[in-house]
Amino acid sequence: MTRRAIFIASILIVAAGALAFRLPRLDLRPLHGDEAVNAFKAGTLFDRGEHRYDPHEYHGPTLYYGTLPCLWLSGAKSFAESTEAAYRLVPVACGVGLILLLLLVGDGLGRPAAIVAGVLTAVSPAMVFYSRYYIHEMLLVFFTFAAIAAGWRYAWSRKAGWAVAAGAALGLMFATKETWVFAFAAMGLAIVAKLGWRRWWGYPINVRAVVKGRHLALAGGVGLVVSFVLFSSFFTNWRGPLDSVLAYANYLKRSDGAGLHDHPWNYYLRMLLFTQNARGPWWSEALIMALAAVGFVAVMWRGSVPGATTPLARFIAFYTLFLTAIYALIPYKTPWCLLGFLQGMTLLAGVGAVVLVRLVPTHALKAVAVLLLAAGGWQLASQAYRASFRFCVDRRNPYVYAHTSPDLLNVAKRAEEMATVSPEGHDLVIKVISPEMDYWPLPWYLRRFRRVGYWNAPPDAPDAPMLIASADVQEALDKKLHETYERQIFGLRPTVHLVVYIREDLWREFIRKQQEKAGIRVSLKRLPLPPPAP
Repeated sequence: MTRRAIFIASILIVAAGALAFRLPRLDLRPLHGDEAVNAFKAGTLFDRGEHRYDPHEYHGPTLYYGTLPCLWLSGAKSFAESTEAAYRLVPVACGVGLILLLLLVGDGLGRPAAIVAGVLTAVSPAMVFYSRYYIHEMLLVFFTFAAIAAGWRYAWSRKAGWAVAAGAALGLMFATKETWVFAFAAMGLAIVAKLGWRRWWGYPINVRAVVKGRHLALAGGVGLVVSFVLFSSFFTNWRGPLDSVLAYANYLKRSDGAGLHDHPWNYYLRMLLFTQNARGPWWSEALIMALAAVGFVAVMWRGSVPGATTPLARFIAFYTLFLTAIYALIPYKTPWCLLGFLQGMTLLAGVGAVVLVRLVPTHALKAVAVLLLAAGGWQLASQAYRASFRFCVDRRNPYVYAHTSPDLLNVAKRAEEMATVSPEGHDLVIKVISPEMDYWPLPWYLRRFRRVGYWNAPPDAPDAPMLIASADVQEALDKKLHETYERQIFGLRPTVHLVVYIREDLWREFIRKQQEKAGIRVSLKRLPLPPPAP
């Protein structure tokens, strides 16, 4: 086999391993509130063919349109029949796609470095965990790397097709999430810094010789067309493209601090370096960070990265540095946002690993270095398994953020049980009452019920066969109820609880049916109270 064939085969094997790591038991973890909102919007598109971009919330449309093929292939006939796995397949595909895109940059990073970067991407705990998370972030990271890879292929070949591909990827970034501007800004700053670095070393570059003006215009035009088509919901919402621009005023206000999700500048770096919560296991991706630092130093030093093409490696180094700084400076932080610069660090880590092995003087010591790196990779893989399976909803896992309690599944189970004993079945009336719509992901778990209403405060006539209320409104709700109810408490998130009210006649019928199944015959008539104690 040629070296190129070995490289391709290696990347495909690594991608297959990453898929095997990400694909099993996609329904293991209950949906996060954000996942449920996204699934609800994708389900509306699936059922009705309708989507309208909201400039205030929910991000861009690529996630929802990208989900449609998975829903079609799943065999579900409606949103009510869909499952968690059908939605989470989308980020799984993008997480594995990051590895396949390395085929386009092997000559830029160096093929050994690209293979190591693929392995690190496959076993990174954050990459694995969020590849199984139905949010926009993994799509954004995939399209960003696609734009960089296509841009590199264009710089190498000067072919218009690669310019079109790069433009399409940029358009998809724009249509995925508003934070694409951070990656785009980091790309621009990286190009300027790289050109300045070459000039400082006495190697000026003729930009016109690398980029043809008509190809640049073609890429920009394709990007605009792609984003316009998606934001306009395939020409059914002409307001969408305008809203996609106006949205930045809303998100600018959100990023200026003083919010629930505000964290210090080193929040992401501290999380990646070392985390241990409440006597739980420790978590660290310090291996990737350390190797990335070695790779960064190496690509900044002329001629020190054998097998790599310095322009691409140096661009990725500057891009990662700038993107990390941007996310550090923004007060608004959620853990999945680290994926963008972590992916850049992973690419540099591949370079750093190869540099370290090459610096070791003898073959025996090189073998030891490789074994030590393999042990570090195994430790990352162990953490990834622990994060995605054993601790997938545990607050001691740093990647679990305001996640849904597994206890909420019991609310859905209780609703299904009431449907089996109610004459209305899934037409059973359920009223959900919670301030500020703090009930997600409950609409996902009640998706089979056709008569569910939602209120921010107790309505004037709240009685219904089944009520689900935030504990914050329980006292106010109790004052308005006229019927008699069985009350049960379930967890929504850590420290957040829901009170489930089941009308007494419905509850008694359920108990009777349960006892019949168990072969128990007990009168459900109210027993007299015992006599008072003497």
